Order: sequence, then structure tokens, then C-alpha cells
Amino acid sequence: MFWLTLFSAAMARGQPASPPVTLTVDRNPAQTLAGFGCSLVDLNDTQIPLPLQAELFTRVFGDLRMNVLRLWVQSGPTRTLAQMKSEFYRAYVDSGIIAAAKKQGVNNLLLAPARGEGSPPEPMSEYAGKLAEFIHDVEAERGIKIDVTGIANEPAGFQPAQLTEAVRQLRRQLDARELPDVGIIAPEAASADDWALRCIASLQADPAAWAALRGIATHSYNMAATSAFAKIIAGTGRQYWMTEAADNGNECAADASLAASTAARFLNDLNCGVTHWLYFIGFHDSPDVTNDADNATKLMVYDRKGQRIFRPLKYDYFCQLRSALPNGSRIFPLKAQPGGDLVFTYGQKPFLNAVAAQRPDGRWSLAMVNLTGVRPDTAISKWHPATSLQVKWDVAGLAGEPTVSLSIYRSDAERRFASDGNAIMHGGTLTLDLRPGELITLIQE
Repeated sequence: MFWLTLFSAAMARGQPASPPVTLTVDRNPAQTLAGFGCSLVDLNDTQIPLPLQAELFTRVFGDLRMNVLRLWVQSGPTRTLAQMKSEFYRAYVDSGIIAAAKKQGVNNLLLAPARGEGSPPEPMSEYAGKLAEFIHDVEAERGIKIDVTGIANEPAGFQPAQLTEAVRQLRRQLDARELPDVGIIAPEAASADDWALRCIASLQADPAAWAALRGIATHSYNMAATSAFAKIIAGTGRQYWMTEAADNGNECAADASLAASTAARFLNDLNCGVTHWLYFIGFHDSPDVTNDADNATKLMVYDRKGQRIFRPLKYDYFCQLRSALPNGSRIFPLKAQPGGDLVFTYGQKPFLNAVAAQRPDGRWSLAMVNLTGVRPDTAISKWHPATSLQVKWDVAGLAGEPTVSLSIYRSDAERRFASDGNAIMHGGTLTLDLRPGELITLIQE
């Protein structure tokens, strides 16, 4: 009804249908963006030439200013501690992955224990002990310090009480091994949904478990962060880690739908309290990206058939976003009229997502992406028809400034991180047109 009303009103005035949206930015910041990164899987069996592998580390980790690397370890009941360490050393230490990532600025290692979605058969004290011993041993034996660990990746088979006990037990086991600085995040649910909220409520209800937790964690696919999760951690001192986001299927080089959708989830999640945001897989290889059914899960791909690095449009969207929103940026929540919190969740998706931030140097940056026209519609995701939007920014923190000049950058299916002059904000307000699928960032000059 919202769209029909706007279209009808515009047509009655004899104007083009460009629905107006006002973004009102709060006067106070909610959180600081402290981390950005991705995971990598074992590169030993890839066929990426070493010079191009070095280039991929530079372009993914260096150019996107990543400071977090997520490391996988199979941790289910059938895996012994010796097996866990052997597989981990081969994949990440002996391969040089950790060293190469650290050379590009990574200074936080996040452990992702993977054990499938089944119900855990072993006692949580036993499982926590194995994880703690693993974290202790990789530092003692190979000098690899794990900074933060999850309990289990997408632990759908855990009961909230089991997850709570696992957090409590893991904190005790880590402290017993003189590892008090290793942080714990949970639940790392596949979606920011009711199950994740129940797990977090269980953690909050247990003082020892809540005290043991550095932050909550979920993933950002069809159901990204919501304002309910932001409210849970507001004022608690807890972080919010979004430890996995991506798409599935084949991705072409100029796929604006995937680029806009992924960028929108990043902006949505920051607007909903996220402090650390990670893409799923940074890079890997592919026999042929033109028909690869899984290349959308990576930020970049080495195409073995073409013997080249495949750079999808979403990579350039992230280059643009990271230029505007570096680590250390303070995020100021915003609401849309119409649209409210603009939450990216199950079913109908918002018509845009946006973020306002103050960078570490004090300058402001604004970012917005138009989600109308994204394809395809599915049973779980619906998108508004392609429509250009007239977006008015109302930034309380700049209301006292008569004029503020902001550099404009744009990305869409035809342009990648293109400079487009500047715009002048008057008294904290500025209006711009935003085309379907387009990403615009503005950085105070």
C-alpha cells in the first residue's frame, strides 16, 4: 500500500514516481565498528598460483582493511584433540594462511568450532574441556593465539540450556589454563531469529554464563540483525558479532542484485548494533566461474579456466563501504519515514538500508543502498519493484553546521566505486536520488 499511495500521489501531481524517504539520524552513537573480516578454508588443495594467492590476500584482507580472520576446526564428538590440531595446523599454520593474513593487518583470530547441526551427545563439560585444551595447545605448540572463540557454528541441535552451560564451562576451562583473555561469543545462530533470541535470553538468565560472554553472535543471510538484538546488548558492554554473511549459487561479475543485497545486510547489521562483521569466505578457486554453483559464497575467486582473478561487483561495493566506514567508526542509529527500522529479515525486504557514522578522524560518513528491483522473489524473500528513491538525510549531529561538503561515491551495475563530485548539506539536511541497486556513500570533506 505504501508504494501504491506514493505512486498515485506522484502521478496526480504530474511528477515522476520517485518516492520520498526521510532518514532521521539519532544524536547519540550506539556502538563502534571494531572489526571486519572473513573466514578462509584450507587452501592446500587449490590451484591458485602463489603470486596470485599473494595478490588475493592483499586485495581481500589489505584493501578491505580486515582485522579479523575466522578459522574453522572440526570439533564434533568423533574428532579427537590430536585430529583437531593436525587438521588446523595443516590448513592454517603450515599453509601460511595466518601469517599472510596478519601481514595484511589481521590482529584478531576467531575460532569457529564446526560440528554440524545435530544435538550434542557428549556432556558440555567434556566438550568445553576439549575446546579449551585445543586453544591452549595451538598457542603453546605453534604460537597461535586465539583471541575469540564460538561454542559451535550454527548449533541448531543445541538446547538453549546446553549452550548456556557450554559457555559457562568453557570460561571455567579457559581460566583454568590461564587463558582469561580469550573471549567467548554465542550462539552463532544461522539467523537472527526467535531461536537465537531464546538462546541469548537463557544466557542472560544465568549470571555466570552472561558474565563469561564477550558478545552475542548470529549470521546474516535471509534474516539479518534486528532492533530486538540491538536492544538486548544496549548498555551491557557486550559486543555483537555477525560472523557469517554471503549468498549461494552462481554469481556473474556485474550481479547488482547480490551486490546490493550483501551491502544492505552490512548496513542493516551496523544499524542494529553489530560491532564486528565478517563475510563467509574471503577467496578460493573455481574450475570455471561461469557455471560455478558456489562462487557467490566468496568475495573473490581464482578462475582456473580463465587463469584470472574473478572480481564480482559486491567486492567493489565493499571497497566503497570500507572507505566510508573504517574500523573505529561510531555508528549513529537511524530510522526511516516511511520504513521505520528498515529491518532486513524474513519475507518482505526493506526498500533501502542505510548507515550514518562518525569516522575515527571526526568526519561524518553516510551510506545507503537501494534494494528495490533485487531478484529473485522467493518463498522467503520478497523485494519491492525497481524504483528510484528520493532520500532526505536529517543528521542531528550536523544540524549546527550551516554547510557541510561531502564527497559522493557511487556503485551500480555500470560503475564501480566511482567518484561523483560533492554535495552540500545545509543545517544537517541533504536530499539525493538513489537508483535501483545503487550504492551511494558520502564522506565529509
